[in-house]
Amino acid sequence: MLINLSIVIPAKFEAENLKILLPEIKKICCDVIVIDGHSNDGTEDICKINAVRFYLDNNLGKGDAQKIGANYSLNENIIFFDADGSHDIEDIKKIYYYLNTNLYDIILTSRKTGGTLDTTSSTSIIGLIRSTGCDLLTLLFNKLFKTKFTDILYSYKGIKKKNFLTLNLSENGFGVEIEILAKSVIKKFNIFEIESREKKRVHGKSKLSTIVGLYFIFQIIKYSFNEKFFNKKLILISFKKILCYFRIYESWYV
Repeated sequence: MLINLSIVIPAKFEAENLKILLPEIKKICCDVIVIDGHSNDGTEDICKINAVRFYLDNNLGKGDAQKIGANYSLNENIIFFDADGSHDIEDIKKIYYYLNTNLYDIILTSRKTGGTLDTTSSTSIIGLIRSTGCDLLTLLFNKLFKTKFTDILYSYKGIKKKNFLTLNLSENGFGVEIEILAKSVIKKFNIFEIESREKKRVHGKSKLSTIVGLYFIFQIIKYSFNEKFFNKKLILISFKKILCYFRIYESWYV
């Protein structure tokens, strides 16, 4: 059993996956917290059966859920774990090991070096688009921030609670992943990237759309320069108009 660790699991309509995940995660960590997006699929009952703490988010998105989970966490080290079954539970120990050395402020995981079954198990055009989109975003981030990450979008990460709270995160949706990394770089946190194998989602479908990928581009540019020069609302409206015109519905690789 890993001590001084809290695992935060944002979830929305992921009951079938949680039935599989929670018993296994509880073997590793005592403080497991599920932050639910007001699902009506029995998620709360599954948490009670597995003696896992359950809280509702503010119905604002994944970033909101992560912030709530971090505030409720009892320990110094936090690992964010997705409820879709794509994260490798065995990597919890690896993330914890590096985080608990106190040499690093944040531990990132990379599908680029660890591999992924989410898209490689399918030869679809959409899978290729998603994979390429992730690579291009990572390239843009590295160029503007002068970093050498291989995967900036994978949500599987560990961070010191005190450092997470000092980031003063404002993103409530999926954009929180970019915000966490960008602000960590700006604050000169000691960041360490390790490989992790992404598994194929077990139940359900991805909740991301193309507009999120375009918003990631905006975020990277915004955080790499001065935020006051960018009108987020205006740019988002423009993106939405472009998407409606071309009717683009594919998902980005996240």
